[in-house]
Amino acid sequence: MQIEVGVSGLTRPPVDALVPTAKALEDNGFEAMWFADHFLHWYPPSVWTPDLFPQAATEPSPHTFLDTVPLMGAVVTHTERMIVGTGVTDAIRRHPAIIAQTFATLNHMSHGRVRLGLGVGEAENIVPYGLSYTRTASRLIEALEVIRLLWSTTDPVDFSGEFTQLHQAVLGLGPYDGRHPEIWVPAHRPRVLAAVGRLADGWMPILTDAGEYGDLLGTIRASSMAAGRRPDAVRPGLYVWVVCDEDREVAEQALDSLALRLVALTAPSSLFEAAGAEHPLASRWGLLDFVPTELSRDVALAAARAIPDEVLRTYYTWGTPDDVVARLVPFMRSGCQVFNLTNMTPAADPALAPRAGARNLDIAQGLRSAASAIPPAAAG
Repeated sequence: MQIEVGVSGLTRPPVDALVPTAKALEDNGFEAMWFADHFLHWYPPSVWTPDLFPQAATEPSPHTFLDTVPLMGAVVTHTERMIVGTGVTDAIRRHPAIIAQTFATLNHMSHGRVRLGLGVGEAENIVPYGLSYTRTASRLIEALEVIRLLWSTTDPVDFSGEFTQLHQAVLGLGPYDGRHPEIWVPAHRPRVLAAVGRLADGWMPILTDAGEYGDLLGTIRASSMAAGRRPDAVRPGLYVWVVCDEDREVAEQALDSLALRLVALTAPSSLFEAAGAEHPLASRWGLLDFVPTELSRDVALAAARAIPDEVLRTYYTWGTPDDVVARLVPFMRSGCQVFNLTNMTPAADPALAPRAGARNLDIAQGLRSAASAIPPAAAG
């Protein structure tokens, strides 16, 4: 079984670290870098104080994000093989025509090494900026249709949708070497999963159960066939939040950090229900609805303390590199071919940051070794 292992790209200063990091990753065999597209981090400003986060003494805000697009452009102009993608952007902050042109441009710059990761959006990047955060699935599906339409021809096109209207619109920049950027979507629900099967090239969800992963992949494959595509037209991936150290106890202690407890407030209510608890911020809260700037210090800290340990152990893929690989092997057996490793360990304990790159490499090597033992027929 052939797999691809990528990591999350640098999206925060110092910018000077970006290119050397990308080159080192490429030299170490990582195939891809996925760049988050954020305005806000998951940490409420109310808790970003030196007594809780020592780095706050030198970093006045937890929300210092760089613009994704120029970062991707820098990486592709200084690497030879590295694939870059958004993990992910949305079509609420960026108009579909702008997305189509931007990623067509990156595709030419990279000689075909760019991926458009596109999702429904997250409230924290939309609601505080006065943008509409309603009917997000419909907006995403329509955006996919518009982008595909604009990439399909250099002639003028019309489109009459609920959110986008095109009247003799032209995107004259054609594909690079006959190929448009791949579109990857982190779908989890039936309607968007069906759209993935019809319109996307890759699937990059955040899931904690390999059995559920296989079931949802089956929905995508059925949709691809219904649309007249091959059942394997969509490449299956997985976005993985890793908490890892060569010492399992160190990784386990990192789970209990305030930083990871705050991020775990983005966990879906179903994980809390499975742990016999309610989400401390009410059931509507989760990755798509979390807006950290709305939380006072007292509320944020109380909510973080109330997260059950079982949620932390389920939401994060944690342990030694071998532990992480063992938890991901069932996903490969369910069909997963692409992994995006986001190492959360430095967020839990900045002192562990120097070891994170080596642990990512250990995980990647372990995944490739495990994949070589899985016959293609056994995957999916």
